[in-house]
Amino acid sequence: MSATADVARMLTLVPWLLERPGASIDEIAETFAVAPDTIRADLAHLDFCGLPGLGGGDLFEVTTVSDRVVVRMAEELKRPLRPTAGEALRLVLTVDAVAEVLGDELPALRSAIGKVRAAVGLPEQAADVLGTEGPASLASLREAVVSGRRVRLRYQGRADAAPTPRELDPWGLHVVDGTWYLQGHDHNADDRRIFRLDRVVAFEVTDEPARTPRPANLETPRYVPGPDDTAVVLEVDARGRWLEDALTVDEVRATDAGGARLSFRTDAPAWVARLVLMAGGDARVIAPDGLREQVSALAQRARERYGRR
Repeated sequence: MSATADVARMLTLVPWLLERPGASIDEIAETFAVAPDTIRADLAHLDFCGLPGLGGGDLFEVTTVSDRVVVRMAEELKRPLRPTAGEALRLVLTVDAVAEVLGDELPALRSAIGKVRAAVGLPEQAADVLGTEGPASLASLREAVVSGRRVRLRYQGRADAAPTPRELDPWGLHVVDGTWYLQGHDHNADDRRIFRLDRVVAFEVTDEPARTPRPANLETPRYVPGPDDTAVVLEVDARGRWLEDALTVDEVRATDAGGARLSFRTDAPAWVARLVLMAGGDARVIAPDGLREQVSALAQRARERYGRR
């Protein structure tokens, strides 16, 4: 798995464990649809999280007894945070994406993000215009992964002239650069396959058990540019250089005052438009014109929503 996927899982894992002291390794692995050894590795890393100068257990104390896990936070983590407006917005959007799938299991997460919104004066739905309508299939597909049930899809692949039926033993759900993927054994191809959820036309979770075991190491889907993908050029200020990590960039050219010009290809221009808007003026679209128009449309929708409150 990629480092990004590992960090994303650990950010969700911490509040889950804080609400469930004594959860077993197998229970945690089943909930997060990963192998027990992956959870053990996460817990080992968590014990050493922190800024330079901190040692094991300084921020999080992880105790495992007979495969039962208890996580405790250091007192300094309980002090009130003072994020900037931009940091708070990014936090809200990230947690909203996680809550879309796990919100019912993490009531404390929803409560915490409500306090962040209140602290920075961000209304309940003021930021959701920046995101897409989440795939309605996420909760059902996650349940299929956890319970080990076969899934039937009608899927419009990149090279397909029309949606085609597929039968899949699901292994895991991943989000990469704003796009959700379902990975598993495709019985039509008799091989491992990865499906983008925004290309799933219809799906059905069956009562038939999945029979192809999940591999011990399930790699996170990696975006590979295709010939019909959109070529994008962004110009970012020094404060917007975080976009280099958020995107799969082909070329970085330094500009004045610590900024850069980023060139890359994408099959998810709507995701890129949301990232540019999140940059709050620290990123500008140089090309193509259509992406610049998408950013303008998102900004206009946001202004209209604020105006109605």
